[in-house]
Amino acid sequence: MSHMKENKHYTSDTILSSSKYGNSFMFEQEQQIQKRKIKKLQWFFVLILILGYVAATLAQTGGMKDINMTAESIFEPTVKDAVKLGDLPDIKDTVKKIANINYAINSTPLVSKYEVIPIDAAKMQNEPLSKLYHSLLKVGMGTYTTPYGEFWINSLRTRDIAYGAHLKHISSSSHLKNVGYSGYSDNEGEVFGKKFYKKHTLTGEFNYKRNVVRFYGYDTTENKLTKDYTKQRYQLFEPVVKLQSHYTDSTKINHFIKLGYYNLTDLYNVAENNIKLNTVFNTYINKERLFVAFDADYYNHKLPNDTFNDVIVKLNPYFETHGKKWMVDIGLTATLDMFSNQNSAKFYFYPQLNAQFDVFENIIIPYAGINGGLQKNSLRSMSNENPFITSNINYKNSNTKINVFGGLKGNLSSKTSYDAKASYSVVDSMHFFVIDYTQNGTLDNQYKVLYDNTNLFNVSGQLKYQYKEKIHFIAKGNYYMYKTKNLVKAYHKPDFDLTFSTVYNLKSKIIIKADVFVIGNQFALTQVSNNFVYSTEPKVMKGIVDINLGAEYRYSKMLSFFVNFNNIANTRYYRWEKYPSQRFNLMAGLTFVPF
Repeated sequence: MSHMKENKHYTSDTILSSSKYGNSFMFEQEQQIQKRKIKKLQWFFVLILILGYVAATLAQTGGMKDINMTAESIFEPTVKDAVKLGDLPDIKDTVKKIANINYAINSTPLVSKYEVIPIDAAKMQNEPLSKLYHSLLKVGMGTYTTPYGEFWINSLRTRDIAYGAHLKHISSSSHLKNVGYSGYSDNEGEVFGKKFYKKHTLTGEFNYKRNVVRFYGYDTTENKLTKDYTKQRYQLFEPVVKLQSHYTDSTKINHFIKLGYYNLTDLYNVAENNIKLNTVFNTYINKERLFVAFDADYYNHKLPNDTFNDVIVKLNPYFETHGKKWMVDIGLTATLDMFSNQNSAKFYFYPQLNAQFDVFENIIIPYAGINGGLQKNSLRSMSNENPFITSNINYKNSNTKINVFGGLKGNLSSKTSYDAKASYSVVDSMHFFVIDYTQNGTLDNQYKVLYDNTNLFNVSGQLKYQYKEKIHFIAKGNYYMYKTKNLVKAYHKPDFDLTFSTVYNLKSKIIIKADVFVIGNQFALTQVSNNFVYSTEPKVMKGIVDINLGAEYRYSKMLSFFVNFNNIANTRYYRWEKYPSQRFNLMAGLTFVPF
């Protein structure tokens, strides 16, 4: 069957070829037949002519009786065999084979007189490095007899080592109206060094601080005291060592290790010692990144009448993963708190979840999370917040049992970014500052600490605009809503705060800075007398608006001049009850490079 199908399968070219040559053959047959008919007619006419000729002759001679005729001819008619047409047409291939033709070109080289001049390769040049200087000195003098000085010295640009030092002093001999001597002084010193290895950076630093304040919040009409009677001094020594890896291989374990110690003392036989270890290790597992943080803190508190210790150990493993438009980290924090004045150690566990998703090209990025943690309330943290605290402090650690938050952030343009956030926290033993009226024979001008379980709702926002180095603007604010369990009010916790800061750079010659600080109303626990019966009750303290303006003129890279105007509104505001601020004050000075 296959062979039959093959015999009956013709291409269009074959059929056309067969049709063409079949018609030609039939045309030739017809021509031959026509030729034979013409020859027969010719012979027929010849025969008639002969017969006519004979008849005429006989007629002339009188008859055909005595005539004998003999016809001779060499023509022998034959009939050719018929040619039969075949059923299948002959296939004639129209493709002609062309013999291989070899071409050969005899080329003759053409000698050119043009000589190519080689061009030197272009060399890429890096941007010139800015010149570094060894040192910088900034000095000034302000109202309220306020001298100021700051000095930096550092090594120049090197590949394997860097070192430097920083010194700062600012003080004031101010006498504010109706209160005691309010002079203060802040002295700071820092020495640091860095060693750069192939895959690690080793850093060492030593910090020193000496801050002197006065408990000037008392009425001078009833008390005439010397300025040293209310003096308080905090002195800090702090050496720190850090080691950080820089592995680019994802199979390696990158790590950050920090070991520090500090000793903090005051003038009333109070000392605090802290040894702290902070570590973070991270590596990749498939596409996820694993972090493990381990911290260990040892605190030794020495009070005038007591000494106790506190050990806090934290372990925080968490995973971080991300896609093209989202990022998530999830983990758990386990904390052990061993307070020497507690009956037993306490264990705390806190969830950790942070997630964000890029809805539209980094313009709208919603995020949310949940966390918690244990915060150490120490002499250092509390004196930094409120320097007018009493030396005999009651220490407790604040426990944020849970903190839930969510918000939106993104970039409105290449120059503008924003962040809006809302959070709700449940905190055990949140600290609050109130004046200590229980100490007999004192001026009632030192603060103690109260603790209470508190729920906190916070709404915060931040807007930032930056155009190159010419304009920089940032606005941020917070709204707080405290709900305490036992205390009547959240003392000395403002209900909101706002900050506006801007910097304008005019061709790197004139720099203008402006800051506005706004603090909302807050409550203080004050003492009242009713027929010589004393009691305490909440008191509303009005909000604060502090406006500052500064300008700098850069005469050259080596010399510039500055002037700062503080508290331009000239208001006498209170951040802490009984402690008014300085009114309008200014400071002017210069900055130059000694060497």
